[in-house]
Amino acid sequence: MIPLNAHVRLASHATNNGIRMLRRGYSYTDGIDQDTGLLDAGLFFIAFCKDAHAQFVPIQRRLGQHDNLNEYIRHTSSALFAVPPGLRGAGDYYGKALFT
Repeated sequence: MIPLNAHVRLASHATNNGIRMLRRGYSYTDGIDQDTGLLDAGLFFIAFCKDAHAQFVPIQRRLGQHDNLNEYIRHTSSALFAVPPGLRGAGDYYGKALFT
């Protein structure tokens, strides 16, 4: 029932060799753009994964090539952040796993 090039199918772990990541979109509206008179609105997308190269990149490439949603998307920026785990006990410190 779901088209082969539908975003939800292309991003699903069932069609990506079981690749999973926690992902979420946040809609925003920032009023009317004074230059264009159009609504300034969009979507912030965030994904959490252990290995961006092994998880995020293959799915993003697949979406970039085949996703029907691409007609409506304008990518404006990206960022990649390391998020260290919480503290595990005495003597532990934030970022220890990244530096040891």
